[in-house]
Amino acid sequence: MEKELELIKRQLAREKAGRQRAEDLLETKSRMLYELNQQLSSTLESLKAHEIQLVQQEKLASIGQLAAGVAHEINTPAGFTMCNLEVLQQYVLSLLNYQDSLKKSAGIVPSDVQALDAQFNIDMLRKDIPDLLEETLEGMNRIAAIVRELRSFARQGEDEKQWVNIDHLLKETLHLAAGQIKYHVEVITDFSIKKDLYCSPGKLSQVFLNLILNAGQAIEGRGHLWVSSYETQDKAVITFRDDGIGMDEQNKQKVFDAFFTTKPAGKGTGLGLSISMDIINQHNGSITVESTLGEGTEFVIELPIIAKSEDDA
Repeated sequence: MEKELELIKRQLAREKAGRQRAEDLLETKSRMLYELNQQLSSTLESLKAHEIQLVQQEKLASIGQLAAGVAHEINTPAGFTMCNLEVLQQYVLSLLNYQDSLKKSAGIVPSDVQALDAQFNIDMLRKDIPDLLEETLEGMNRIAAIVRELRSFARQGEDEKQWVNIDHLLKETLHLAAGQIKYHVEVITDFSIKKDLYCSPGKLSQVFLNLILNAGQAIEGRGHLWVSSYETQDKAVITFRDDGIGMDEQNKQKVFDAFFTTKPAGKGTGLGLSISMDIINQHNGSITVESTLGEGTEFVIELPIIAKSEDDA
């Protein structure tokens, strides 16, 4: 009997020791899992921060590409605006001088007035001044539009979604990119999206700009870019088709991979299309590509159309 009790005590001791080892092991594993989870959380935050940096770097690269074209776009209207103002200043001074001449000639005869009219060409001044003013205002409006579109592209609140007219956003982005492509690319547009989309306009503008600039770089010599938009019952479809050099099947399969680029070293980061796909995915949409080597490339973006609530409306 005593032996049986001793065996039971030993068995209980072994079980207790086994449970303790199991608990110690479980605690150790739990602590390791907690530490790993903390490391993963830290890594995830780091990756998110790195992703934001990559997006901003790509945007800065795009803005850098636009800088020369935008400078030219601003310089042209600013140039003729300044010239017009200088000529207008001379005209106004002539009119003031003419008025002074009339004041000094109280006893002037009609023939003298006609002579003064001929000297200062009053009829021409009256016709030219409104034209100059209208052209000057047009130039200043063009400058304001270019600056507004550039600020819109680089806006800080780009993550905030809002109701946006996609066709208007496309037109703004095409205007912004005009300085880079207008001398060798003819742009043909066909826009027909009537419904507003709930989206991040800054991010979508970045996608559109990237596809436009890519098309311009893919066109050797002179070529065409067709940009169209239309809507189905539940989707907005935007297409960018060019007649550039195109891609073979191997490059087409990699085109959305991060850091993949066919551009020469120093000409591209290889992030533009990868970031574009991420942005479209964030909008619950899709982006696909079709391309034939030597014939051109077409990108198709599909974005969901959601109904506005009464508050939104």
